[in-house]
Amino acid sequence: MNDLSATLKTIDVPVSGGSLRVALMGDRGPVVFCVHGITANHTEFLWLAEQLKDCRLVAPDLRGRGRSNAIAGPWGMSAHAADVVAVMDHLGIAKADVLLGHSMGGFVAAVAAAQYPDRFKQVLMADGGVPLFNLSFIARLPFADWLIERITHKILGPSLERLDMSFESRDAYRAFWRRHPALAANWDARVEAYVDYDLEGSAPALRASTRKEALLLDVRTQLIEDLVPRSLKAIRCPVRFLRAPRGLMDGKPLYDERKLARATQGMANFSTRTIDDVNHFTILLSERGAKAIAAEVRGMLGA
Repeated sequence: MNDLSATLKTIDVPVSGGSLRVALMGDRGPVVFCVHGITANHTEFLWLAEQLKDCRLVAPDLRGRGRSNAIAGPWGMSAHAADVVAVMDHLGIAKADVLLGHSMGGFVAAVAAAQYPDRFKQVLMADGGVPLFNLSFIARLPFADWLIERITHKILGPSLERLDMSFESRDAYRAFWRRHPALAANWDARVEAYVDYDLEGSAPALRASTRKEALLLDVRTQLIEDLVPRSLKAIRCPVRFLRAPRGLMDGKPLYDERKLARATQGMANFSTRTIDDVNHFTILLSERGAKAIAAEVRGMLGA
């Protein structure tokens, strides 16, 4: 990734509640605005930037994550969507050629494209962005917050567990992730750098940078409220969905093909395909996944 270092820089952009750390990768070409997953950060797009050197990638650390975790709120998909547009305004980008969202970033992309329809030409969702179940009844339950955390734990597993943990060293944190079945077979220096960036604090009390309270409130607007389903129906630009055949633990996929087809039935501007031999993480955190997504982006750009 040495070739990328010459064109990669980070800036801080003022947004509601604080400032957002934003990575800029590439200095010319079509704009691909990248929105990361629920406990990730901008470094998950470094693989893709290597494959799209002829594009200008813009990738913030979302509020509550990475170097943007000092923002006190508000949280939720609408807040993230507003941040996306604030970054574009700061950079003088009137319209992004592609809005790319991975995992929760796909849900942010859906809301952003619906609420700011004039700012995005096309949307690309990478294994995220479409709720498969109607869970709105949960919001009315007296124990909704407890249940939301339980559901989130079931979906995310170790990714959520680590937010309640501290680590005595970087090596200890790397060892935690090396055991994760989705990354174990694909571990390399780039994955290690992605993991290292996530840490904050000092040894022997290092912690993951994602704020748990931000994550849980994001889950509420992502999966429990009706904001995302309404947004998906309101999107007018083309939307492509790239599905990983294996899930967060390298096993059962997050998106079953038949359920995804039912959830997107009637959306004329929506198309889907599966990227072979990747999981929910390596659809971006691997050269194979990044090459497939880069090819999709180029197809969307007409290149």
